[in-house]
Amino acid sequence: MTRPIGLLAELSPAERRAVLARMSRHTYAVGDVVCTEGDPADAVHFVVEGRIVARRASADGDVHAYAVMGPGQAFGEIAMIRQERRRTATIEALEPTVTLSLRYADFEQLCAAHPEVNRLLLRLLAARVTRLTDALMQALHEPAEQRVVRVLLSLCGLYGSPAPGEPPITVALNQTVLAELAGVTRPTANRVLRRLESEGVVRLDRARVSIRDPSALAAHIDLPDLTPREIECGEPRGRPRAGSRHARHPGR
Repeated sequence: MTRPIGLLAELSPAERRAVLARMSRHTYAVGDVVCTEGDPADAVHFVVEGRIVARRASADGDVHAYAVMGPGQAFGEIAMIRQERRRTATIEALEPTVTLSLRYADFEQLCAAHPEVNRLLLRLLAARVTRLTDALMQALHEPAEQRVVRVLLSLCGLYGSPAPGEPPITVALNQTVLAELAGVTRPTANRVLRRLESEGVVRLDRARVSIRDPSALAAHIDLPDLTPREIECGEPRGRPRAGSRHARHPGR
């Protein structure tokens, strides 16, 4: 396979061919676990087709989704630079998925033969830092309902951007996963989604959300705060978040 994959497209043709020649192709069915948090890690994966979800266990043992990735994105790069090479997340295929993996040992050999290949790791890490910084700023400074809208917007880019008149974008994720991605409780995510549905911005179906118009959704990024009645059993202004004790017991 010679098609550029995400950040590989930024390498020179010769460097890209050298990297692709060392890669191995993997296919996964829906629900297949690519790797499990804590397992030994020996390769970075580039998603070629399909989509995966990344989950991680909290300090109290609960497991939460924190990212969905698709073609052009990579996972497994953190273990490449850690002294103890262990998987930092559990990765599961959301749909039929194809990845190309590059073993860490092969990457080191490529860097020795092609020093510019080392830029690939730097770009992977830079992309990870950017995602984490954005997520932290949103968690600290955005209300819960706004984070739900922002997650939907980011998923629009991952699941496609239809032209006017084309069918809506269908995000095949249930509301529990959407709530975890936004860092809110499921009741709060449901209330935001119901409001958007009542305004014709989205359509709710079983285990999926269809975005009718991404532009209209973007206009809701400053969605007014939920009313006290709407946030009953949820959390005002984005706190507490999913996974916290108060999020599981909102009456406390």
